[in-house]
Amino acid sequence: MELRRLICFSLLLCFVFPILSYADQLEDAITAIKNEDFQKAHELLQPLAEEGDTAAQTRLGALYVNGQGVEKDITKGLSWIMKAATQGDETARRIAFKLCLDLVNQGDTTVMYNLGYMCLNGWGGEHDTNVCLGWLENAGKIGHETSSKLLAKIYEEGIFGIAPDEEKATYWKDLAAAFAAGIDGKWSGTAPVQGGGTMKLTFTFKTDGNKLKGAVSRRGPWGGTDRIRDGKIEENNVSFVVKSSVFGMNTTMNYTGTFLGDRLKLTYTTKTRRGRITGSGISRDTGGGDFPPVTFTAKRVE
Repeated sequence: MELRRLICFSLLLCFVFPILSYADQLEDAITAIKNEDFQKAHELLQPLAEEGDTAAQTRLGALYVNGQGVEKDITKGLSWIMKAATQGDETARRIAFKLCLDLVNQGDTTVMYNLGYMCLNGWGGEHDTNVCLGWLENAGKIGHETSSKLLAKIYEEGIFGIAPDEEKATYWKDLAAAFAAGIDGKWSGTAPVQGGGTMKLTFTFKTDGNKLKGAVSRRGPWGGTDRIRDGKIEENNVSFVVKSSVFGMNTTMNYTGTFLGDRLKLTYTTKTRRGRITGSGISRDTGGGDFPPVTFTAKRVE
C-alpha cells in the first residue's frame, strides 16, 4: 500500500511541477518583454510555443512580426499566432484578424483567404458577410484554389448563413478546375491594332517549369506564325516576346499578362524597325517606331 501511494505521489509530481514550471517560464517571458529583453523572451517562449501553449505562441508570433529579439518575419509570426487562434485563443484571433487586415492590400492570396475565413467565423467581432465573401472572391479570382473550393462549398451547402446558389457554386468549381488545368494549350483572342481594326491571335502554350514556350498565329493580311521567345510564367504572371517580319517590316511585340484560370489578360507593346513594302509595282518606306500598349483578353480554345 505504501509503495502504491509513493508511486501515485511521484506521478502527481510529474504532472504538477511541469505545469508550475511552464507558468513561471511564461511569466518570466512576459517580464522580459516588459523590460525589452526580447532575446531572453524569445528563448523562454520558443519551447513553450512548441509544446502548444497558446499564450506563448501568440507572444512569440508578435516578436517575429515586430522583429524584436529575432529577425523580422511576418509570415512566421502570423503562423505562430494562427496556431494559437485555431486552438480557440480569442486574443490570438483578434491579433490575427488585425494583422491580416493590415496585410491584405499587398495582394497575398493566402492572407485574403485567411481574412475571409476569419471574418466568416466571427474572429475579431461581427462582420458584414458580403465583405467576408469579397476577400475570398478576390483570392479565388487570381488563383487561390482553397478560396475557390470554400466558395463552392458555401454556395452549394448554404453554410455561414448564406443561401445556397447553384449557379455560383458551379462558377467557383469551374474556375478552380480552370486554374488547376494550367496555361498549357490553345488560347484565342481579338486584339486592336495600331491605326484601327483588329487582329485575331491564337496562342499555343507549353510550360517547362517557369519557362513558357509555344507560338502565336495571326489571321488576316498580316497573317503568319511566330514562336514565343524568352517566355516566363511566375505564379500567375506571364511574359514573352514575339518577333516577326511582314512585308519587309521587322516587328517586336513584348507581351505581359495575367493567367486568370478561364481567361488570359494580355498587354503588348510594339516596336518596329524601318523597312520597305513592295507590291503591285509600288515600293515605299515603312518607317519605324514604338507604339503604346494594347490590352485584350484571350480565352481557352476548347
